[in-house]
Amino acid sequence: MDKSGRNLPSISALAAFERVAQLGNVTRAAEELNTSQAAVSRHIRRLETDLGVALLGRSGRGISLTAAGAVYADEVAQVLARLRRAGETVSANRNELVIACTHEVSHLILMPRYGELRKALGPQAHIRVVTCEYPAIPAMIDAGADIVFHYSRRRPAGLAAQIAVEEILPAAAPDFIAEHRLADREDRSRWQHLPRLCLTKANSGWATWQDWFDARSLALPDAPEQQFDNYVYALEAATRGEGTVLAWRGFADGYLRTGQLVPLSAHWVKSGATLYAVASPNGREKKLTHKCIKTLSRLTRPAPIPLAAQADG
Repeated sequence: MDKSGRNLPSISALAAFERVAQLGNVTRAAEELNTSQAAVSRHIRRLETDLGVALLGRSGRGISLTAAGAVYADEVAQVLARLRRAGETVSANRNELVIACTHEVSHLILMPRYGELRKALGPQAHIRVVTCEYPAIPAMIDAGADIVFHYSRRRPAGLAAQIAVEEILPAAAPDFIAEHRLADREDRSRWQHLPRLCLTKANSGWATWQDWFDARSLALPDAPEQQFDNYVYALEAATRGEGTVLAWRGFADGYLRTGQLVPLSAHWVKSGATLYAVASPNGREKKLTHKCIKTLSRLTRPAPIPLAAQADG
């Protein structure tokens, strides 16, 4: 049998001694602890018996700490302070959910659904979204993130939900289409030689313009390219008519449904990659994590997006 805790005093006894040591008065200590003087005195006598030393000196002037009592009081105060901090941390973290993701996932996936997500998790839940570059996601797990967003061609082990299957097609703003007269059927392929908006990020498996043209058995046309560090910025530049952009299902859906961007092709190209919301080892222990991933799976179910009449055949 494990006897490592046989000499450990009760928290009540330690709290009683700590208050008496701090206040120098049993009566006041009892009042703060909402107990009786007799109970406080019993706790301290039991401590002294177990330790085999006197902790308090009693005289006509009142109560004072012995040399051993002063040392013990300092250690007890530190232990109780650590226990209080631990309790505060556990209490705070119980209702906190930390989600780590890229800026694109935060802005295009989470933000449009944030109100519904909060409603589903309940008023006591505190959602904290931490954004970072995709290569830094593993560090976010080590830092305590409960849920991360991860691209993979295989479903991750453990608790995970599919958020978006990567499908792409080219799109542009209505004004861009009108300016370049791309609505005419005979001009439906002219967009291929017009300015393209691209990402400068190191590729981590997601599709590129080259992938789309390869899937359509077409050569990548010569065309001016404008580079962006962030996909949100590329989408916004496309809405301003600065060029054509690859629209990712799940990310660009809002732009396509509202008509801010119009597809230039009727063909979605699948890359084989999928975006998952994945519970970290720390997050798997939280009920909030399970509820959040289940809710995200429901909120991100794909809905049909009407393709434009001028899309190529």
